Amino acid sequence: MRFKGTTILFILFVILGGYVYFTEYRGKEERQKQEESKKKAFQVEQKDISEISLIYPDRTMSAVKKGERQWEITSPAGVQADSDEWESLASNIPQIDRNDTVAQNAQDLTSFGLKDPPAKVSARTKDGKTLEILFGSENPKKTYNYAKLGSSNDVFLTGSNWSRTFTKTVSDVRNKKLLEFETDDIDGIKIAQGTKELEAQKSGENWQLKKPVDTKADSSEISSFVSSIRFGRAQSFPDSPVDAKTAGLDAPALKVTLHDGKAKTDRVLLIGKSPEKDKYYARDASRDAIFIMDKEIPEKARRPLFDWRDKTIVKLDRDKLEKIEIQRGSENISLLKSGSDWKLADGKKVQLDKVPGMLNTLDFEKAKDIIDMPKAPGTYGFDKPKLEVSFREGSNDPVRVQFGSDSKTPEGIYLKSSDTPAVKVVSKGVFDKFNVKPEDIAEAPPATPPPATSPPPDKPKS
Repeated sequence: MRFKGTTILFILFVILGGYVYFTEYRGKEERQKQEESKKKAFQVEQKDISEISLIYPDRTMSAVKKGERQWEITSPAGVQADSDEWESLASNIPQIDRNDTVAQNAQDLTSFGLKDPPAKVSARTKDGKTLEILFGSENPKKTYNYAKLGSSNDVFLTGSNWSRTFTKTVSDVRNKKLLEFETDDIDGIKIAQGTKELEAQKSGENWQLKKPVDTKADSSEISSFVSSIRFGRAQSFPDSPVDAKTAGLDAPALKVTLHDGKAKTDRVLLIGKSPEKDKYYARDASRDAIFIMDKEIPEKARRPLFDWRDKTIVKLDRDKLEKIEIQRGSENISLLKSGSDWKLADGKKVQLDKVPGMLNTLDFEKAKDIIDMPKAPGTYGFDKPKLEVSFREGSNDPVRVQFGSDSKTPEGIYLKSSDTPAVKVVSKGVFDKFNVKPEDIAEAPPATPPPATSPPPDKPKS
């Protein structure tokens, strides 16, 4: 009987606990939500807003929603919408707060700045409802704006940030994207500048230059350039209409073509004359609107070939690397991999940081110049190289690197590797990393402990 009574008490405790939770905690949450909802000017969700109009004393801008997140400007006509900007406006409408009411059914709205309001927002929902709010002047403390709904003359206070949020120019809400595309969809790029042309194609995650020379590209540079166009925005639009000839876009100084592999089409950016310092007229070839952009992208597009190409000194697979040989004149140093360590040919262990330091130099240092059509080897000192280094990866043919004579322009040293016919100029720091002697890189032998000394004999007792 005692066990049964304990069970009943436990059940009653659980029921009471559940009651307290749902009435106090969950109930409190619901009450808070209801109170917060009462403080909103509109009981509406962002997804239900289908039209927005921004009305000012000197202009009106309107847009309708097309599709899930796409918007179309209906006034002024002929202007493409910045869908992200209109979607942001739609997201803000449900958040407008309604604070203290300062006048009920006000007959004179002049003192509140609401007779001829500086800003009015009108929205329609999918089910045909109209939402309107008028923003007036600031209160004396300048912490709130006076506002009223279109259907009422009750004046209330709302955060002063809302008036600023919904005060826009045509330039603010129009499409300012340079080109419309997704970065990952681009698999080809062409930059035409007069008779000069640079072309690159993507293969997997890497880029390969095709013109003016067929060689590896600096993939990070090209990806960065594509991204700068993807996220670039027009700075402004001409104050008065400008035709293509005046803007220099009928025969553009620069033409950037991005091939969209997913859409199987080209995205073309035309860049023309400069209306003022560090600014250029430009347009998306698929749109009529001429805009003004800053100098960043034109300057990047005009960079020399060297900036676009892969400047890796020599590419090695560290995991497969088994042997490094350094030849300086008649002197030869062999470094053999042993587990995670490196040893000299005589079995001495190499200092822990020496070989990784050599390889890091090849990974992180970049060529300072590349000569694609080199002259005779003797021109660069390869007939009598200062140093030759051989890297063996398993059963593959070794990759051989020669360090030749010094280069004056740019300052450095000539380098030739067996994996390319090009000659490169690298910093002398690369040479210094490999210009070593066995005693420079071998681990020091362990210190010999001093010989043990015998304790002094005991003194005879007196």
